[in-house]
Amino acid sequence: MQSGLRVGVQVPPLAPLHLPPYRPSLRSVAVRVRVEELSATKRKLKVQIPPSTVKEAVDEVYRDLRRRVKLKGFRPGKVPIEVLKRLYREQAHREAISQLIEKTYPEAISRKSLEPVSAPQIEPGDFSPEKSFTYTALLEVKPPVDLKRYKGLEVKVGKKGRVTDKEVREEIERLRNLYGRLKTAEGRKRVKKGDWVLLDFEGFLDGRPIKDSRAENYLLEVGSGTMVPGFEEALIGMEVGKEGEFRVTFPQDHPRRDLAGREVLFRAEVKEIREKILPELDDEFAKDLGVTDVRALRKKVREELERRKEEDYRRRVREALLDELISSNPMEVPSSLLQGRAQAIYERWKKEEGGDTDERVWEACVKAAERDIKTAFLLEEIARREGIEVKEEEVEERLKEISKRTGRDLRLLRNDDRVVEGVRTELLNSKVVDFLMEEAHIS
Repeated sequence: MQSGLRVGVQVPPLAPLHLPPYRPSLRSVAVRVRVEELSATKRKLKVQIPPSTVKEAVDEVYRDLRRRVKLKGFRPGKVPIEVLKRLYREQAHREAISQLIEKTYPEAISRKSLEPVSAPQIEPGDFSPEKSFTYTALLEVKPPVDLKRYKGLEVKVGKKGRVTDKEVREEIERLRNLYGRLKTAEGRKRVKKGDWVLLDFEGFLDGRPIKDSRAENYLLEVGSGTMVPGFEEALIGMEVGKEGEFRVTFPQDHPRRDLAGREVLFRAEVKEIREKILPELDDEFAKDLGVTDVRALRKKVREELERRKEEDYRRRVREALLDELISSNPMEVPSSLLQGRAQAIYERWKKEEGGDTDERVWEACVKAAERDIKTAFLLEEIARREGIEVKEEEVEERLKEISKRTGRDLRLLRNDDRVVEGVRTELLNSKVVDFLMEEAHIS
């Protein structure tokens, strides 16, 4: 996470002038700045701008209006200032306020060495062209990171585990299932566990069809656990071509709150039963998977399972280390960051999982967001203390990997600041976690 995030200044909306925008050109000004610490992450700024600077801003606004405004009876650029003041006084003052704040706010936070993490809430004071102008800004800042303990963390994750012959056999069987082909079952019309069935179905609650519960020509492996518990079991014994009815009680924690804990009536018709024919475990099958024979296939499968176990072990160690790191170094999280991150996690969950959500889902998102934010600040501080850095060639190499994997143009990736910064942060965090693992006591 970058320190000193760029923020926009929120000022009162300007009255519509319907004129082209212009950019303020105020010189750097001397302002008085006072800071009140409201909490570890909240500050209140009071900024006072001298009368001479206020007058300069107002004069510039009127000069710009004179250049842009077209009024009947006056040549372009020749409208008297007094006329403009009479017609546009309120709007001009609002523009001057906006100009003054946009110019002095960055200077104020820089002078006080503040690192905002969100846009400020601006409250302008009374305004007069001949007097000093004061405004307050409520903002959240990067929390202080007081690292108490990060070396020698002790975590227990259990042994990595060795790949067994049984696991190899099960994985090969999974591959055979993956490459199996379906064919219509001959000589029987009733469904049994393990069959693949083509069916139509629809759910009803209190006698009314349930929204999004109707499906046609749905292909399902009976016993796979794909559907709500009880649905697939009810299909066993059903006959092809005949509609059947059965009731299923949805789990209390089902994502659809309108169905959670409710008994639903399903009407279903099995249109076809299919059986999966698995390929023989021979050298031909092995060649289809890119190796020479069955022996080489078993070797390749074992190596892949070992790689997965290593990845799973590192993941468990990483999660345990980060949990211990957060627990050992308490810190306050800025509420704006927490809200924004939680909302992003929540929206992603809704997109991936679908269905309705409840308070438990939001609470889980908030908890995950808090962990993410604390982790980011802590890893950033550890990197600073230990001098851990990411080289540009490392970023370039990762960008090339992304380009090759996704097909995206490498030049576009290089020019996308968000992508580059994301890659740099990911690489830095990975290096810090590797450092923590080297220093930790893992059992």
